[in-house]
Amino acid sequence: MGNFLKFGLIGLSVCLILFVVAAVVFMAVFDPNDYKDRISRAVRDETGRTLTFDGDIGLTFFPSLGVKLGGLSLSNADGFGPEPMVSVRSALVSVRLLPLLTGKIRFGQLELDGPVLNLGRDAQGRTNWDDLVGRKPDEPEKAGHGKPFDLDVAGVAVTGGELAWDDRKEDVRFVLDGLDVTTGAITKGGLFPVKLSMHFDCRHPDARGTLTMEGQSSLDLAERQYGHTDMHAAIKAEGASIPGGKLDGTLSFRFLALDFNKETAQITGLECSAYGATLLADGTLRGLTDGLEAASADLTLQPADLRAVLAALGAPAPNTADAKALTAVGGSVRFDFKPGRLAVEDMELSVDGTRIVGKGAVERGGAWPRFSAQLDVGDLDLDRYLPPEHAADGEASQEQARSGLMGDTVLPGNVIRRLDFDLDAKIAKLTLGKAHFSNVAVTAKGADGLVTIDPVSAEAYGGTLRLTGTVDARQGVPVAATRTEVAHLDVAGLAGDVTGKSEYAGLADYSSSLSARGERMRDLLGTLGGEFSFKLSDGVFPGVDLVALARSTHSARDRQGTVEAAGTDFTRFGSISGTGTIKDGVVTNKDLEVMAPGLRADGHGAVSLVTRQIDYMVRVKLVPTGEGQGGKSSKDLIGVMVPIHVTGTIDKPRYWVSVKEYAKALGGVVVDTVGTVLGGVKSVVEGVGSVLDRSTGGNGTESDQPARKKFLGIF
Repeated sequence: MGNFLKFGLIGLSVCLILFVVAAVVFMAVFDPNDYKDRISRAVRDETGRTLTFDGDIGLTFFPSLGVKLGGLSLSNADGFGPEPMVSVRSALVSVRLLPLLTGKIRFGQLELDGPVLNLGRDAQGRTNWDDLVGRKPDEPEKAGHGKPFDLDVAGVAVTGGELAWDDRKEDVRFVLDGLDVTTGAITKGGLFPVKLSMHFDCRHPDARGTLTMEGQSSLDLAERQYGHTDMHAAIKAEGASIPGGKLDGTLSFRFLALDFNKETAQITGLECSAYGATLLADGTLRGLTDGLEAASADLTLQPADLRAVLAALGAPAPNTADAKALTAVGGSVRFDFKPGRLAVEDMELSVDGTRIVGKGAVERGGAWPRFSAQLDVGDLDLDRYLPPEHAADGEASQEQARSGLMGDTVLPGNVIRRLDFDLDAKIAKLTLGKAHFSNVAVTAKGADGLVTIDPVSAEAYGGTLRLTGTVDARQGVPVAATRTEVAHLDVAGLAGDVTGKSEYAGLADYSSSLSARGERMRDLLGTLGGEFSFKLSDGVFPGVDLVALARSTHSARDRQGTVEAAGTDFTRFGSISGTGTIKDGVVTNKDLEVMAPGLRADGHGAVSLVTRQIDYMVRVKLVPTGEGQGGKSSKDLIGVMVPIHVTGTIDKPRYWVSVKEYAKALGGVVVDTVGTVLGGVKSVVEGVGSVLDRSTGGNGTESDQPARKKFLGIF
């Protein structure tokens, strides 16, 4: 054993001596510049490109055989201009000795200074590196060649690099410079660490800033496969092309795989943060270079302040009544895309605490895409997201607003004929106009110029609401038809929420069947027709106690002046009911009936919804009641009819009694009581109108007219 070791060491020493002698002789007689042409031919045979040496080649022998290049360039692909695709000011390429002795090329550290990479895509979508990233499996091997070249490099160090991108298909050009890249050992399919930093100053698009990235990558040039894991990138940029003018964001992912042979990409664990929002994603894509064929992804938006995000993007915040609306928005969704169809599945959003789940799709259709959606919403306060209310400043502003509304196009036929949608939505609880609804359901669809709503239904204040309707624009001008049913609606609860007061009470029932024709509001009102019925039962309206007022009036009949009702009084009624018809926007009612303790009233007349003029008559009289707390019984006025005229406009109605008519009805009774009875009955009529129209009400005085301007609007 000792002799074997002894002779072994002697043999190794002789080999080392021979190697050193050989190296000295090699350096004395070998000139690497003699091999420039040979290297160029090898590159040309392998890639079809021209490799040009711009300076002399020097050699290094330790720790590996190396070549120093003063300058180097690789020609571009045909059709991409005369500039080299790759060039470098200086480079160091080293080759490991032992693999070289076996006929294999295994590179050592690759160092590049000032490399310039000119990349591009022509108008047909072909890139200038397609011929360098390996051949497809069905492409035949060139004669005289074996398997493709395997990349094996101990590492790469790039300083002061530049990257130019010229995309003729999309007409985009930009330049990245100051590129520094370092990597670990690169082998076929093996992971290697990579670190990159650069700054950019582009004119088209206008953007400048810095980019850093760090992670691990893998390459298989022969199979055209590229992988990246645990990547982290950060970017800071500014410029006119940057949304909001400034960007400070980060991006990271666990794994990204690109397979150009299969034209697929897969990414997992993507996390992108910018502008105050963070998006998570996992997805796949097919169609990298030949056009997108399919894509699917699971997306998650972490809770974010949407107002702050929009501000950072330079976009205006939505004009909402609640300044804190849209400050907590997040959720998840899965989408699947194929040319002509985008499907959204498993959507679950949270908007300011409101949970929204559902699914939907957008498909290529006729004039417009086809939309379909199924939504299930939790507790939604829609008032928070609507524009804030702006009170009109005076009658002139109200008239201007009304005129604008009348001229508005609310049913554009050209839009309706293009609609193609299918909607099914449910809302557990809905707040709209301060009113509260539950179990809201909406089913609607539209196609070929016909929109159908069947139904919109809800529960509210102990009652139910249901609306069905159609808008038919197939024959030209849209024709709208609706059917509305309201049953047992608690007016007290509704009025309390909407007006903040609980002065009114009663159960409301209402039904109507209406139709209209036109695009503008004026045309719709002018052609409105149909029939309706209503009933308000077991109610209370404030402002007057009619029996007490009648007693006071009768007692004061020999004196001058008036007798007014106290604002804190109220009158209970059993029912208010009626039916009517509408023709060409004129509402006609002939059977208004009011039944209350000690009071009966009937009414008839018409209201024009186009001119907003009122011509209505309400006839009121007292009926027998029980004896009161002292004084005379109100039966002294039994049978006396009080004819109240309602004229003026819907916005400003006028209530009055003809002295002659009233005197004739009294049959000689003292006419001084006219003002007193008129004031009391006027309060009754106004109260009825306020209850039916959910107005704010008041004490029935003249100063309270604006609050009651919608009286009889239900007719």
